[in-house]
Amino acid sequence: MDNLLQLSSVTEAMRARDLLKKHRIRALVKRIPASKGRGACSYGLKIYGDYNKAEGILLQNGIMVHGRAPGEEYDLS
Repeated sequence: MDNLLQLSSVTEAMRARDLLKKHRIRALVKRIPASKGRGACSYGLKIYGDYNKAEGILLQNGIMVHGRAPGEEYDLS
């Protein structure tokens, strides 16, 4: 099961986390390590709630989601 929304940078992930917090959606910034087919490491958000709603809010506010990633991540909390 996918559990992370991939974003372009740690700054973008923090901006997205703060935006979702305003909408009462809890999200944590995570580092996603490189793997086959995904290239260099990236950053994302682990969403606690409705992924589709969270992704919609981000897109409506100009934050591009680059995909969903499976469970391997490093906690940046």
